[in-house]
Amino acid sequence: MLRHELKFTTALAAALLAAGCGKSRDDADGWVAQGDTAVCTDRSGNRVVDSQCARQSHAGGVSPFLWYFLARNAMIPPYGERVGGGSYARAPGRAYRFAPAATQVTRAGAISRGGFGASARSFGSGRS
Repeated sequence: MLRHELKFTTALAAALLAAGCGKSRDDADGWVAQGDTAVCTDRSGNRVVDSQCARQSHAGGVSPFLWYFLARNAMIPPYGERVGGGSYARAPGRAYRFAPAATQVTRAGAISRGGFGASARSFGSGRS
């Protein structure tokens, strides 16, 4: 009976894992906008923190940041990545929302935190 319960638990875990992998995030490029979404960009077209666009005054009177408007199902890039698939002009009659908090990240490279490496050779040898 234990074997039968284990199979059910494994199958249930696999189903839950698959269900949790929705289409709201595309691992290669960013997140998918679930509705019309506005993100802040710099003049080069790279996404920056939304608060940069929300500032009312900038030195010289011209903001170096612009709102970029994405339609539903467009990709929301991480901070520092180039935006695309949208427009700097707001579409008439549409209500835009800010990007969800889950998209407020930067893309990180691989992080090395040590591990065994060269020290694995002396493991168990009594030397420290």
